[in-house]
Amino acid sequence: MKYIFISALLFLFSVNCFAVHQNKSGNSEVLNALDDVYNLRFNEAEAKFRQIQSSDPSDPQGYFYESLIYFYKALPSRDEKLFNKYMDMTDKVIEISEDALDKNENDYDALYYKGMSHSYRSLLMLSLNKNLLKAASNGNDGYRILTALVEKKPDYYDAYMGLGLYKIAIGFVPEKFQWLLTLIGFDGNIKEGRSLLEKSLKNGVYTKVDSKVFLSIFSLKEKDEKDDKSLLYSKQLTEAYPESPVFKVFYSSILLQQGSPEEAISEAENALSINNFSFKDEIIKSANAVLGTAYFRLNQYEKAAEHLEIYMKYVNREDRYNLYLFTLGVSYELSGDRNKALEKYKKVRKDFNEERDGELDKFFYRLAQEKIQTPLRDIDRELITALNLRESNRFDEAIDKYQQIISNNTASKYNSDDELIKVYYDLGVAYSCNDNSDKAIEYFNKCIVLKPEREKWLIPHSYFELGKIYYKNGNSGKGEEMFEKVYDYDNFDFESFLDMRLANFKN
Repeated sequence: MKYIFISALLFLFSVNCFAVHQNKSGNSEVLNALDDVYNLRFNEAEAKFRQIQSSDPSDPQGYFYESLIYFYKALPSRDEKLFNKYMDMTDKVIEISEDALDKNENDYDALYYKGMSHSYRSLLMLSLNKNLLKAASNGNDGYRILTALVEKKPDYYDAYMGLGLYKIAIGFVPEKFQWLLTLIGFDGNIKEGRSLLEKSLKNGVYTKVDSKVFLSIFSLKEKDEKDDKSLLYSKQLTEAYPESPVFKVFYSSILLQQGSPEEAISEAENALSINNFSFKDEIIKSANAVLGTAYFRLNQYEKAAEHLEIYMKYVNREDRYNLYLFTLGVSYELSGDRNKALEKYKKVRKDFNEERDGELDKFFYRLAQEKIQTPLRDIDRELITALNLRESNRFDEAIDKYQQIISNNTASKYNSDDELIKVYYDLGVAYSCNDNSDKAIEYFNKCIVLKPEREKWLIPHSYFELGKIYYKNGNSGKGEEMFEKVYDYDNFDFESFLDMRLANFKN
């Protein structure tokens, strides 16, 4: 489900720290312009940042802010001209910052602008699949500069946000590659990264909103952990910026992931109703992705198809969209239109970028090919209904549905471990979310002794679920034993995603 909300990451509202050490309340001109940014009034914000430039052309402050607007524009659009514009503007920010540092090596603000510019160049190049070596070099420069800044001035609190994000990003690197990061001097730690974000949220001047956005994202826990921190932070953002459609879409996505599709629909519709400024197309696309998925969760497949069709009108070629296209096909098939479903299944793409999109698009490409050959079967329909109940927090009903599938031999009649493991795994997750550890363990143990051909990825995922349960029940030794079993498997579906889940849980 996290893939649905990738659009929230398009609004990485990182900002600088103008004279924080002199004025704890902040520069009102900058803060007012940032309010425009959060409300997607980019034209008004840009005019204010240029006014700041004109008041002192040797100060990198205004140039840095203006460059960020083009970062926001280039990231979702993937427009080459906007990307080049952003890179040119950050060249100027870095040049002006270096001039200031030549005059005073302890110019903390210049260090901040320079460090953050390198960091954001790295992020944009990685996001748009540009030169990876240059992206890594810029990221390393940014981290090194920000580290030097807080060593010189520990109370430059806004800088902790950039460091926190770096710690989290490196902390999500799969464990099997951690030795390489250690070798080259990189150090990641998800828990420490969150702590740094909390520090900038509490004490920063210009990064409070940004820190809350990222804490909303990186406080997401496993569904069975029932942690509402992400929901609380994202709701607070909508309350602080009621005119911002991006925060409403963000909140709606968290609501959907937390199992509240009806509330998610309400917030997504609110976002569309106030979508009057920059990023209009992106808001339409993101809101309809939420709406389509939410209606699917409610088993209202015609409404789901209606909104997913709108989403597909706005999708970029570079977007990961096999998930939505496949869901659209299933929505038509469940609505009784097999021909329309086939049309959608046949449009899933195979020419996706393996490095960036491989796991998700590859998985749904495979499912689409299967559905082209074979219409939805009775077990497919039953599993979709049960999954929708589970993902809407209706755990008792979901468990009853899965048990009906088992008692009716719906899976067994196919004489396939591929069908059985899907039922047992989904039922295990439902029991885990419903706080029934014993039954969850029972069904995950059923999974790990099966020998599926297509769905073998569910075996390492079952070991992960078992490890979580043992850890939460106080048996860390048994939990670690289960986690180690995960590494006995390789080249399976959602391997990198499982690595990330494992890193997040253990931290």
